[in-house]
Amino acid sequence: MSSIERLNTVSKSYSGNQTFPANNRRGYFLIVMTSGEGTIEFGEGGGKIPLPAEGFYEPTVTPLGEITVETTGTFVVHEG
Repeated sequence: MSSIERLNTVSKSYSGNQTFPANNRRGYFLIVMTSGEGTIEFGEGGGKIPLPAEGFYEPTVTPLGEITVETTGTFVVHEG
């Protein structure tokens, strides 16, 4: 069994700007833009990462701090 199969993860759809609180139990994070484009920022350190329309972002290291998504479109977050 791979490590991803052992995670208890959920997917949820969002629209517009969203901030996800810090979570030191977060074991996985993936974001998929379903319409529009936007940016994602980890922590409060600036350095916004562009999210293209119909694109996705899966960090190589799961972020435990605050995550901010800015968009006028819609997106799905898969995390656990």
